[in-house]
Amino acid sequence: MSEKNLYDISEVCKMFDITSRTLRFYEEKGIIQSITTPFSHRRQYSKEQIDHIRDVLVLRTLGLSLKAITELQSQATDLKQTIISKRAEIYASINTKQHEINILNEALALINSGKNIFENKFSLTIGNIGPIEEIVMDCTQAIVCGNTRTLYQYLNDALKEYMPPDVYEKVRSDTLSPLGTFVSLDSVVKDSKFKNIIYHYVKYQNLGLKIKYVFHGEAICGLWLGYYEM
Repeated sequence: MSEKNLYDISEVCKMFDITSRTLRFYEEKGIIQSITTPFSHRRQYSKEQIDHIRDVLVLRTLGLSLKAITELQSQATDLKQTIISKRAEIYASINTKQHEINILNEALALINSGKNIFENKFSLTIGNIGPIEEIVMDCTQAIVCGNTRTLYQYLNDALKEYMPPDVYEKVRSDTLSPLGTFVSLDSVVKDSKFKNIIYHYVKYQNLGLKIKYVFHGEAICGLWLGYYEM
């Protein structure tokens, strides 16, 4: 390859309106590569490498993490599914923020009416959410977004052994495939007979996802994914 077929790092930065620090950072993470010729110690890039940089920047514009991009490059994940998971993550975040806004609005309404929000009368939507419910919310978001690592932090050792990540990911993929587009997180419901069982309902375009959690202490010892009619 002749030197005239290479582009200097400053040219590439100008081409994409990015800094040399960004390119160096991506290279340190193994996302992109550059060429150093015997004639110069500066980073240079071939046309193919520039095309790859453009692809990486498009994926970053979509909000994908460097980890997700690395997995795509290694073909460990599918582009369409990665984008769907990212969209679901954002939808779940929006739903959570709306929930927080509702709580703040309720607090302001009580304050404006002259009431004390620290009194027992002030239950709020979040008033019934304890540590277990918080874990349920965290795990449901992990299931929706495909964040296996977060989910497995809450599983007990017996469940991890019974349901290794590759088995869980296959079950998750098969269960979520007919649901359609994620809509929102729905209600968290405690079982009427067993205090250690909690259900979380998730709305999708075609069907509802019903997740059953069984707890031993604050560790999940049982997990089932099913459907419900909306």
